[in-house]
Amino acid sequence: MIKSILLATAALAMAVPVQAGYVILPHLYAREYCSLRSMGVSSQEATRAAMRESVVSGQSVKVTINGQRVDHDVVKAARAVADRCPQYLQ
Repeated sequence: MIKSILLATAALAMAVPVQAGYVILPHLYAREYCSLRSMGVSSQEATRAAMRESVVSGQSVKVTINGQRVDHDVVKAARAVADRCPQYLQ
């Protein structure tokens, strides 16, 4: 489970807007992502659509996981997906 969360975190981090000042609302992201995946949307398309729905202005906190600095909101979003629909993290 930890490995799938870390993989989801890495994939999600690449999708986060590069500009500073945006954060992900983790539970909204997970709801949208899981809903779209359950309808057969690809992971990449579901990630893009869920990001559009769940990104708001704000400042994220950085945390270190396995030696890598990542945004806390990205970690929380990945964990929310893992909790809500782990079957899509294979």
